[in-house]
Amino acid sequence: MARILLTEPDRAIREFIAGILAEFGHDVVPCENVIEAEVWLATSPVDVLVTDLVLRSEEAMGLSRSCAARGIPTVTLTGRDFLPDQASRPPPLLEKPFRFSDLQRVLHAIDAAQSAAAIRGPTSSAA
Repeated sequence: MARILLTEPDRAIREFIAGILAEFGHDVVPCENVIEAEVWLATSPVDVLVTDLVLRSEEAMGLSRSCAARGIPTVTLTGRDFLPDQASRPPPLLEKPFRFSDLQRVLHAIDAAQSAAAIRGPTSSAA
């Protein structure tokens, strides 16, 4: 499966989500904050960033941009409601409480997209 960098400030939620993802067969790196996540990214590869919306401050947006620059997709989790006048939802976004099957579905879709891109990659650049 995937190596997932999980950033979630609430320890109980972080441990619960990490445990479920591990049961799904993923290798999970749980981080409390952006600083821990950045340290991990600097030393080890990951396939997906799963982050809480609360961490999407300007500093956290930097984490998402850093991951995007490395080709690492981001899945955002939130317990907040979105209002029509708020900034657009960062896709993919799962609102808490969410079903773990929905998170797994999103992760499978990301994996499928990455696999397809890897297959197309050399073919596209040769044309």
